Amino acid sequence: MIDEKEEATKDGRKEEEYYVKKNCYGRNQKERNTNLIEGYWRQCHLWNAKFDKSTPPTFELAYYYLISTKEDGKTLFRNIGSLSALLICGDLVEAGLVPMPSPEELGELIFKVGKGAKEGMSLIGLVKDEVNREELCKAFASLDLALKQELTEDEKEAMGYNVIMLEHTLCKIKRLQKRGISLPLVLSKIN
Repeated sequence: MIDEKEEATKDGRKEEEYYVKKNCYGRNQKERNTNLIEGYWRQCHLWNAKFDKSTPPTFELAYYYLISTKEDGKTLFRNIGSLSALLICGDLVEAGLVPMPSPEELGELIFKVGKGAKEGMSLIGLVKDEVNREELCKAFASLDLALKQELTEDEKEAMGYNVIMLEHTLCKIKRLQKRGISLPLVLSKIN
């Protein structure tokens, strides 16, 4: 008998595979599955306490909340690491629950997470592999400013440009290279 979560979706993929891609952020997340939803749901009162206030938490506070630990040293939210927390915070911004971070604020977290966006900046020559926090934040803010000046208002509106989208784009540069697409080809499509 097929488990309810394993029934095929309209496009033929199994539901679990449709909703959960275990290697979407690099290494395989064996514990990532839809069964975690029940645990997150039981913790919804924690979210309400954090977000049902007259002043919403900053992007940075929401990030550190998501990766926080309990007194026993275990993470507050199971299976949410630094990259997942960063992406969830981006979703919270887009949902209007957290204010848009400044380029400098997001640059700080890009440096801390040290994943695709940082590597993407290195690949296109904005920073060196051994970049320090201050240099990365300055480079990210400079890139954001340059794009805001170079893109027309219509272009920015069509692509939904903001610093969250910029962070996602930098990650994709790294991902494209990992898939064998040459950096010159990637950059030629950006120009």
